[in-house]
Amino acid sequence: MQDFASATPAAAHMAEPGNQSGGYTNAAAGKNRYKALFVTAGDFSHINAQMLPALRSQCPNVDFETFNATEFMRSQQGTMMLCGLGALQEYGLSTLSSKAKLRYRLFRARSYFDRVGRMLRRRFGDAGFDFTVQTQSMFSAALPGVPNYVYTDHVARARLADEDQEGTGHPSSVWLDRERSIYDDADHVFTFGPKIRDFLLNDYGIADSKVSAIGAGASARPDCPVDISLARSERRNILFVGVDWERKGGPEMIEAFKELRTHLPDATLTIIGCSPDVQVEGVDVLGRLPLSELPDYFHKASCFCMPSRVEPFGIVFLEAMQFGLPVVSTTAGDIGAIVQDGRTGRLCAPRDAAGLAQALRDVLEVPETCKQMGLAGLERGRQFTWEAVARRIASHAPGAYGRPAAEALQW
Repeated sequence: MQDFASATPAAAHMAEPGNQSGGYTNAAAGKNRYKALFVTAGDFSHINAQMLPALRSQCPNVDFETFNATEFMRSQQGTMMLCGLGALQEYGLSTLSSKAKLRYRLFRARSYFDRVGRMLRRRFGDAGFDFTVQTQSMFSAALPGVPNYVYTDHVARARLADEDQEGTGHPSSVWLDRERSIYDDADHVFTFGPKIRDFLLNDYGIADSKVSAIGAGASARPDCPVDISLARSERRNILFVGVDWERKGGPEMIEAFKELRTHLPDATLTIIGCSPDVQVEGVDVLGRLPLSELPDYFHKASCFCMPSRVEPFGIVFLEAMQFGLPVVSTTAGDIGAIVQDGRTGRLCAPRDAAGLAQALRDVLEVPETCKQMGLAGLERGRQFTWEAVARRIASHAPGAYGRPAAEALQW
């Protein structure tokens, strides 16, 4: 994959007033300061809270205004009722059979997509923004004549290849057409990993020159020096951090752990993020914890394991590497692009409890192996930061000249 940092940024086509790029005129050429709109869809797993400070630090000549489109829409009860009726028309009465199905289809219906777009254009169309950045691809934040940059970890067509974990069904063909327009109208689309980038190229027909896989950053970071001693590996403490127990492969984790204990009886498992009813010796279930408390558990662990059945990307794997932990997981989604099998951890097929047990044993049985994989992960994790992500996005935005080139990301 060509790293986009070495490609000519969009701003290079806009150096002089009147030059065209992506169907708009760079009215901001020659300005000392720029004005941008950062549009979000909910909290997005702590990502928005990390991205905005990173963008501001890497783009000191840009004044960012923020807008949470999902939060605003939820405050408009009448509009949301109309969106719900539209989802029923688009998907049918089965939409009402569960909360999960209603939620999934409501936010992937033409009625919601169109209303969010109209609202954003009415509210910000004449506000004089030089560019917009949106996280996720649930709607289009493109404003007339203003370049829009999309940063997303998933595309709807990727879900068509995944198993339907929550019984929500798949997005409608109508909504898939709307989703395609997000990428068609964007000046550049940034994905977390190469698999979603390839979906955009091969399944959506988006030009290679306007799609880049730029990685992500860690939300939980070390708050003190990382322990790289052999004694840490010898403790054989496995850490699992995930909210959705089933989708994150929790049942397979328990099966594999019980098998592992027949070979390594001193192994322990700490579960954070969810509260499954697990009555197994050596397992400690802690449930949900504040983000600020997670570093302590990463520091104490010997390895990280989350054997996801479905996973768009997996920021928690980046976090584990920041703490010098080898990662044991599956080949789902882009995990194989993050974790280098045999070097920074081990991978197995999704839902393969026996393979997972062997992968854990491969990492934990010999403490020196565990230590070396953790060190390799620590080194690899250095390129995955929110500051690096912000630099990669900024290299395409108006006003990019004079900024340091974004470093290449090695997949």
